[in-house]
Amino acid sequence: MGTEQPHDESKFALSRRSFLAASGALAGAGLLSGLATASDGFSDRFANWRVREATHAWERGYRGRTDRTIGLTDSGIDARHLDVGPWNGVRAVARDGELLVTKDGPDAVQRVELDRSESFSGTIGPGTFVVPTTKRHSFVVPDGADEIQAACAWSPENVQGEGEDLEFYIENASGERVATAATAKNPETLTVDVDAGGEYAFVVKTYLNVAADYEITGDYYRYEGSLTPYDGSVFPGSVEPDTPKVVGWYDSDSRYGSYAKPRDENGHGTHVTSIMAGSGIASAVDPDTVAEDDPQTTLTLGETLSYEVDARPDRGVFGSAYGDGIEIIIEGPNGQELGSSKVLSDTSEWDNNVAEAHTVHDSDTATYTVYVRPAEGEAASTATVDAVSVGAFFAEDESVGDRTATGDRSVHAGIAPNSSVVGLQGLGGATADLAQHAETFADRFNIRVVNMSWGYVGGAPLGAAGGLLTEDPSLIEDIASAGVLVSAAAGNAGTPANGNGAPNVADEAISVVATGPLDGIAGYSSGGLGAYDEDSNTVYRKPDVTAPGGTVTDLARAAKKGIAADPEGEQPPIRDYTGKAGTSMAAPYVSGISGLVAEAMESTDAPGRIRLSSPDEAGMEDVLLLKQAILASASETAFTAAPYHRTEGPTYDFGARDPYEGYGRANVGAAIDAVTCDATGVTDATIGLNVPEDERAFAGYVEAGPGTVNVSVTFSHLSGCNNSMAKGDPHIDLFAYAAANPAQNGEPNLLGRAQGLTGDASLSVSLGRDAGEKVLYVVGKLVDVPGAVNGNDVQAHFDVDVSTTEGFFADGTRENDASVFTGGQTNHVKLSVNPSEDSQVRDVVPAAWDVLVEHSDDVARIEQAGDVQHVYFTADATADEQTEYTYFVEAPDSLTQSGEYAMGPVQVNPGRSWVDVSGTSATLVVLGAST
Repeated sequence: MGTEQPHDESKFALSRRSFLAASGALAGAGLLSGLATASDGFSDRFANWRVREATHAWERGYRGRTDRTIGLTDSGIDARHLDVGPWNGVRAVARDGELLVTKDGPDAVQRVELDRSESFSGTIGPGTFVVPTTKRHSFVVPDGADEIQAACAWSPENVQGEGEDLEFYIENASGERVATAATAKNPETLTVDVDAGGEYAFVVKTYLNVAADYEITGDYYRYEGSLTPYDGSVFPGSVEPDTPKVVGWYDSDSRYGSYAKPRDENGHGTHVTSIMAGSGIASAVDPDTVAEDDPQTTLTLGETLSYEVDARPDRGVFGSAYGDGIEIIIEGPNGQELGSSKVLSDTSEWDNNVAEAHTVHDSDTATYTVYVRPAEGEAASTATVDAVSVGAFFAEDESVGDRTATGDRSVHAGIAPNSSVVGLQGLGGATADLAQHAETFADRFNIRVVNMSWGYVGGAPLGAAGGLLTEDPSLIEDIASAGVLVSAAAGNAGTPANGNGAPNVADEAISVVATGPLDGIAGYSSGGLGAYDEDSNTVYRKPDVTAPGGTVTDLARAAKKGIAADPEGEQPPIRDYTGKAGTSMAAPYVSGISGLVAEAMESTDAPGRIRLSSPDEAGMEDVLLLKQAILASASETAFTAAPYHRTEGPTYDFGARDPYEGYGRANVGAAIDAVTCDATGVTDATIGLNVPEDERAFAGYVEAGPGTVNVSVTFSHLSGCNNSMAKGDPHIDLFAYAAANPAQNGEPNLLGRAQGLTGDASLSVSLGRDAGEKVLYVVGKLVDVPGAVNGNDVQAHFDVDVSTTEGFFADGTRENDASVFTGGQTNHVKLSVNPSEDSQVRDVVPAAWDVLVEHSDDVARIEQAGDVQHVYFTADATADEQTEYTYFVEAPDSLTQSGEYAMGPVQVNPGRSWVDVSGTSATLVVLGAST
C-alpha cells in the first residue's frame, strides 16, 4: 500500500444542500466584485464527482499500478491528451495466428498490392434479432498473397427503423471466424492475414427488419520486410509527468492502426479511458494560484460574480462553483470567451459546475477572468451561488496529477489514475481478437480488467456489437479464462428494455447500469434483463451494479479527443474536457473500481485465500473472486435515491439482485475494505447520505475455522448539519458472504443476512465440520434514513462487534426443484441439517412466496419478519446426525413480482441464539405471471 498525502477533510464539512440552507444574502445590482483572497490550496470539494469518490480508494493507498493495466475495446485513444497519454510506442500486431509485440513503425513492413482482387454484391434482409439473415461469398486466395484488405458498403445508411447496420466477417474453410468488423461504420473494413491457396468466405449478416444492398471489395497484398519482436518490458519505471499511460496499442481494422500513433476519430474511447484511468495531469491544480469564495448570494439576470486568475502560458484556467441555475464563463486577457459551463451541456443539477480553458497568451503572465452568472435561457430569473473556486493548472511538464499520493490534486482525474492502459481499437472485432490472444495480452500487458462500452444498436452505448458475441458467447469466457474481468455497458435503450446482447449479458462480465451523481438510475439506462448461460443450461439475471454515467443535466466530464488526422507536431498536447452521458460512462467507472480492488486483492493486505494470482498466472477463478468483491459490497438505493430514479426505479430486495440496479451502487471504498481490513473485534463505522464524500457501506473480512462467526451492529447516533431531517433511526442491512467461494458466475455467495430496520442488526454464521479455515466478507449497507435522501448531510454512526467462537457448528444443504420458476409454480424444498448440538430449525423464505402449510407435514408454523418469513419445523435437529425437512412453496404469480429471490439460509438454535448455516442459501428467479 502507498501512503496517502493529507487533504483537508474539513472541506467536506458542508454539503451542497447545507450551502443552500445557509444562503439568502441578496446581491446588489450590476456587476459584483467577488474577488477572493488565495486560500490554502485547492479544496477537494471543488473537484468533479468522480475524483471525490475515488479519493476513498486513494486515501486507502490504492491508485493503480503502472505495471498493471486496464484495457478497452473502443473507438480508440488519443494519446496526445495529457490525462490518457503519452504512448510508449509498443504495438500489438496479429501475424500468422499469433500476437506479436513490436516497437517497429509503419514502414517496417511494406505492402505490395497484387493485381488480383475480389468483388461481390447482393441484397440482404430483412432479418430479426433472434434469426439474423446471412449471405456468404466464397473465395480462394491467389499465390503470393499474405493479406487481404476488404470493405463492405451498404445502402440505405444506418438509420434505426429505416436503414441497415451490417456485420461483416471472414471465415476460413473450417467455418471459423478469422476477422470481424462490427463498428457501425459504413463501410465496414477489415484486414487479415491469409494463406495462399486457402479457401475463405466473406459473410454479411443483418439483425434488423430492413433490406439492404451491399457491395464487398477485397484487395490482396504481399509483405516485404519483417517486424522485429520487442521482448523488453512495456511498463514504465518511476512516475514522472511524461511517464507513458498507454503501454500497448492494437487496431483490429488495419495492420498498424488508422494513424501512425494511437488516435480516436470518434472521441468515445478517449472519454472512456479518462473516466477509468485518467491521470489528471491536464487539470492538476497549482495551489498557489487558487482563490476560493463562499458568496452565499442570489443573482438576478444581468448580475455577475467575477474572479481574476493570473496564469502563465501553456497552462490552463478553471472555475468550479456550487449553486442553482448558474453557468461559468472564462475570458482571456483580450476578452475572448475561452471556456464555459453551459446549460444542458456541462452544467450540473446536483453537483458543482466546472469550466476550464487553455491559456493563450505569449507573455510571462496574464490575467484571466472567471464569471459566475445566471444561466442564459433559464426560465428562472435568479440564480444562487454558494461557493466558488478559481485558479490555474500546472503546465504539462510540472505535475504528475493524481497518479501518486505526493502529486497534485486534479479536477478531472479518473478512478485509477496510476493504472496503465492498453487500447484495442475496434468493438466486436477487437473483442474477438482479444479473446483469441487473451493469454498473450494478459501475460505481456498484465491486463486485469477490460472495458467494453458498446453493444447492439437497439441499446447501443456506441455502435453495434454485431452478432459475434451472441453467436459465440464463449469469447467473453475466453477473456475471463485468461484472468481478465470484463466490465460492460448495460445499454441505453431505457428500462425495462435492454441492449439484449453481448458483451453485457455474458455471465462472466459485470453489466453496469448508469445513474446520475446521487445514484438515481438514468432514464436512458437499460435494465431488467434475463440471460441464458450456454455452459450450465441455466437462466441468470442482469444487470450487476450501477455507477455514475451522467444525465442530461449532469454529464460525465472527461478527456476530449483532438483532431485525429492532424500530423504529429501540428497539434499541441491536449488538455480539453467534454461532457457525455451513457452507460458507456458508467462501465469505465466500474472498470476503474475493479482495477483498484484487483490491486488491493493482489497485495499482501488481502488474506491468502482471496489473494489474486499475478496476471501471467491468473485465470477464471481470479476473475470470479474480483467480481464477487465488487458485487457483494454494492448497496441498494431504493430509498436513499428515491427522488432521483427516472422511469423504473429499483425495489428493496434485502441483498438480492434487483432487475434495474442489480446488487446496487458499486462502492470502491467498501470493496477495498472487504478484501484488506480484518473486521474482527469492536470498531465503529460511519456511513451516510452526503455522497460522494460519505461511504454508503462498511466492510471487512473475517478468517475463521469450524465454529461460529458472530456479527452485531448497534446504532449510536446521527451527525451532519442536516441530521434533523431524519424522521427515525436508520435502516441498515448486514450480510456475510463466502469470500473465497463465489456463487455461480461470480455472484455473491450469501452465508447470512439480517435486517436492522431501526439501526441494530446481528447475525451468526456456522461453519461446518469440514470447513477448514474460511474467509468471510462482513458488509453493512445503509438502506434508508427516514426523511432524508442522498445529497443530505446526514451520517449514521454504528458500533460493530465481530467475533468468532468454537464449540458449536452445523452443516447443511438445500435442494430446490429448479432455479427458475414461472409465476404460481410450486417448489419442493428439501433441507438437511447436521448440528453439533440438538437445535431448533427454521428456514428463511421471501415474503412474496406462499408457504403451502397444508401440504407440508414438517412445517409447524410461519412467522412474518419484515420482508421475509420464518418457516419453523415440527422436529428439532439431533446433534451429530443428519436431519431432513421438506416443504412446499409457491412462486408469486404477479408480473410485477418477477425477479430474483434469495432463499435461506437455514437457521438453527441450540438454545442460545439463531445461527445461519453456511451452504444453505439459494437464488431463485421468477419469470412472468402464471400461465
